[in-house]
Amino acid sequence: MFIKRGTVNDLGHVYLFSEERMYGLVNQGLKDMVCLDAGQDTWMRICQQVGLSHHDFDLMEPYDDALTAKLVAEIAAELNIDGPEVLTRFGKYWIKFTAHQGYGQIMDLFGKDFKTCLKNLNRMHGHMGSMMPGLKPPRFTVVDRGSSTLEIQYSSTRKGLAPMVHGLLIGLAEKFNEKAEIKLLLREPDDESDRFLVELGGV
Repeated sequence: MFIKRGTVNDLGHVYLFSEERMYGLVNQGLKDMVCLDAGQDTWMRICQQVGLSHHDFDLMEPYDDALTAKLVAEIAAELNIDGPEVLTRFGKYWIKFTAHQGYGQIMDLFGKDFKTCLKNLNRMHGHMGSMMPGLKPPRFTVVDRGSSTLEIQYSSTRKGLAPMVHGLLIGLAEKFNEKAEIKLLLREPDDESDRFLVELGGV
């Protein structure tokens, strides 16, 4: 499904809670990804479509999730891809972006390899919460399903961000030079979390 301009309310329901607020670091990351992939002119058009008079964001300033939803919708329209694909690409890019913003060392504190880092995601987000007042981090549960298989259960107050988490997991695997096949599992109606299957050593 392609996200069309003018469907921001639907996007807010499916992908982001408009009642929440998100740090500007996220929106700035979206900008940097778009500029890297499609150029500054594309970003300027996106800003015009969403009514932004500025083209950068205060990294530690909270912004309404509704703005992020609008940006994702416009990026999808400009790049002619669907919203989940935007989020997956962004999740993967987020690992490199935050490392350049000075958060790479924090990631390294909570794991020297991919598997250890996954099991310490809640601790890492707790540490981040001490630096970002009001942060509402997601929760991760890691379940061993065999010597080389993990199930990651992800839950958040924000809905529909599983594609971004999919990209994040791919990006983390690449950061640690870990070959892994990562699948987003089909969510059943009564599931309270999204689930990912991680096959270590996969292609």
